[in-house]
Amino acid sequence: MSRIAAVALAALLAVPARAQDDARRPPLFVVQDDDSRVYLLGSVHVLPAGALPLPQHVEAAYDSASVVAFELDLDVAQAGVAGMMASAVDEATVATALSDAQRDSLNAALGALGLPSGAFDAFEPWFVAMTYGIVALQQSGLPVEAGGVDAYYFGRAKADQKERVAFETVELQTAAFDDLPTDVQVAYLMDTLTMSPDSTAAFFGDMVDAWSGGDDARLATLLDDGFNHPALFDALLVARNRAWIPQIESLLAREGETALVVVGAGHLLGESSVVDMLRQAGYTVERL
Repeated sequence: MSRIAAVALAALLAVPARAQDDARRPPLFVVQDDDSRVYLLGSVHVLPAGALPLPQHVEAAYDSASVVAFELDLDVAQAGVAGMMASAVDEATVATALSDAQRDSLNAALGALGLPSGAFDAFEPWFVAMTYGIVALQQSGLPVEAGGVDAYYFGRAKADQKERVAFETVELQTAAFDDLPTDVQVAYLMDTLTMSPDSTAAFFGDMVDAWSGGDDARLATLLDDGFNHPALFDALLVARNRAWIPQIESLLAREGETALVVVGAGHLLGESSVVDMLRQAGYTVERL
């Protein structure tokens, strides 16, 4: 599921008590110099019920941070959903971009979710793909929290009056999807249509197991499977990762400060990830 799609579901979360011997190892990395430190935490944007708070070493990283960085300012993002929708109707829509066979597949998939044929004809394929993924998750019956790791820490940082930094704007993130060539958008949509509520539940379970169990290789494979087209991978992951490196370096340059960066786990794992780019730039990045 994309970050923007998850924003439409995000809400601030309460913090239940959890045992201190939590053995989970979600993706958490640290890069540091002589007097400053930046933690990098890989988020899943939807969490199973009861997953919060996170393990003690992750909570300690948050506690030590004077500044917390996110992909988006979630307050602004929630208010900007209408603008995102407006950007999804001004170019080639599914009514014109899909072949007859592709449109039949879309309508069949919508029907399986109880939605009428043609319900999204006015929207561009990328937006339909994200919306379909949200509905499939909602209908999977999974007991999930109303938000993910980033929503959790965004709410806490706001309540704790910590400095919050956004790496991107809603407009910039939307453009990463909206600027995709039409054929890539269509390929993205057709791949998404293979997700039923049952398969969404199975994928979600596998993803959370890999994320919480510290199986970074498995998690990277699961997350990368959604980027079958190279242009999609480059636009939605690689280009954004590259743009975030100077911002992470800016946090590291703050004398005597600790920062926590919370971004989607797919941005921290595998080739061309933020961690990979930092290491290629000569930084030592430790997995915690």
